[in-house]
Amino acid sequence: MIMVMKIRDKVTGVYKKISNMRIAWKFTCAYFIILALPIIGTGIFINHTTTKSFIYQSELLARQSLLQKREIINQKIESIEKTSISIAQNPQILNYLEEPFENNRQSYESYFYFFAPVYESYIIQNRYIYWTMLYVNNKTFPNSWNSIYHIDAKEDDEEYRAFLEDDDMLHKWNTIHYTEKEVYSRTTVKERVFSLSRKLISFVDKKLIGVLVIEITEKELFQNLANNNDTNEYYLVFDDKGNMVSESTYKNLPDKYKTSFLTALKDGNEINGVTEFDNEKFIVWSIPLERIGYSLVGIIPLKNYMGNTPNYTLIIIIVIIAALIVFGVLIYFVSDKLTERLKILLKGLKSVRNENINIKLPVESYDELGELTINFNHMTDRIHELIERVYKAQIVEKESELKALEAQINPHFLYNTLSTISWMARKVNAENIEELAFMLSKFYRLVLSKGNSIITVRDEIELLKAYIEIEKTRFDNLFNVKYELDNEALDYRMIKIILQPIAENAINHGIAPKGYKGTLIVRLTHDDENLYFSIIDDGVGINRNVLQSIYKSEIAKKRESGYAIQNVMERINAVYEDKGHIRIFSRPGIGCSVTITIPKTIDFLNL
Repeated sequence: MIMVMKIRDKVTGVYKKISNMRIAWKFTCAYFIILALPIIGTGIFINHTTTKSFIYQSELLARQSLLQKREIINQKIESIEKTSISIAQNPQILNYLEEPFENNRQSYESYFYFFAPVYESYIIQNRYIYWTMLYVNNKTFPNSWNSIYHIDAKEDDEEYRAFLEDDDMLHKWNTIHYTEKEVYSRTTVKERVFSLSRKLISFVDKKLIGVLVIEITEKELFQNLANNNDTNEYYLVFDDKGNMVSESTYKNLPDKYKTSFLTALKDGNEINGVTEFDNEKFIVWSIPLERIGYSLVGIIPLKNYMGNTPNYTLIIIIVIIAALIVFGVLIYFVSDKLTERLKILLKGLKSVRNENINIKLPVESYDELGELTINFNHMTDRIHELIERVYKAQIVEKESELKALEAQINPHFLYNTLSTISWMARKVNAENIEELAFMLSKFYRLVLSKGNSIITVRDEIELLKAYIEIEKTRFDNLFNVKYELDNEALDYRMIKIILQPIAENAINHGIAPKGYKGTLIVRLTHDDENLYFSIIDDGVGINRNVLQSIYKSEIAKKRESGYAIQNVMERINAVYEDKGHIRIFSRPGIGCSVTITIPKTIDFLNL
């Protein structure tokens, strides 16, 4: 029941949204949906069919590539087998291995001049052979001499015993192992090899003469499986138990794929088709290597084959979007033309909402829409008249308030400066009087600003600098000043004389009372909307009670600490209202930081 109510509420909400749409959009959406559904459906069908066809062709190409690689491997295997057959069917080799070997000159000459050239000619002709060994029953031969060994060396090998006892098996491929060259040669070799064992049978009495063993390295056999390009194709070889055989190719496989592929092939299952690993599609084929009893698996990214084909999905999407845009534009223009007069009235209402009341709509007829237009024009006339009255009253009120607040700027500053000038004239030979008088004139020139209450940030900073230089002279360089100004903010406009009172408070009530060298920092920054002025001193600070009095506007005496800050705060509130504010951070004995925030742009009325 609750679920039904939720569904009903959602349906009701959607219905309300549709009901509130403009008529032109209702027509547009209705006809757009009617046309869009069959177009999109056709596009999806074509894309599905095309993609399926390309994937099928890619699978065929991938399988063909895998078959070619298997053919190369089989050619090497067949070459080894042919060489072993040639050796096993050579009467000269078989007769030599049957005859007793006597430790004399004639036997050695027979080996080097008759047997070795014939035997080694087969080995040299096959470039894939890594190592060969002859295990013979004829114990008259020296053991481990020129690749000839006694067959007794293989007695402990169960697989070899089974191979020798099976009269029907003439040859077999051994599982991958380390080369026996490591065992019998004087040099230590660490190489993984496959080996072919073939029985040597006498032509006369059909007895076992020995076993020929030919080795081919894993690297040589699977050389064509190495990934020597940037195609990210991987070819692996597994045994019938799902164990990895080709270590050289396995090393190139990224770790994120190893577990997935090993698990899939654990039971010798064939993987044929498109498989997704780590959000990427691969064509995976598994084919057997019958002669050696292993499986060859190819892992090829689908994009390797489809990358060179045109992106039909993108083309279909572009065509659909283009068709929908064309039909949508046509439908919209038709609907828009039918509702044009309603849109004109709606545009007028939006203009009034955006505070544009100086608008008159044309009256084209006197039907229902015409009556609405006439009443709209009458309404805007009345609103404009009322706003003019309120606007003028507010201008007069704010001008009076700002004049009263500006009049409260400390007049005793002028007297203190003049006293300092007189004192310097008596103390020295008047070398600094000219500079001090210049700073004083510059200060008052900027204060007056030709009667303007609005100046640039640059002029406000220059006014502050002139004041600070005068105060430094007055206090005999009792403090240092540091300016950190963002030059990009200097051309914005602001009300004047809001920084000087803050600096005056910092010097007179912060740095001067502590009696030794101090520092004053003036900082200007900005963001997309506001300007930020900070004046920081390391003076005696402002206690909590004074801070509370500043925020409550309870400081009445001009010479009290915080009066200047309170004065500036009231001026900012009068001009910028809630868009401007002052933040004060102070700790007694450490210093004080005053940050003023004002908007970059504001209507200053007639200031």
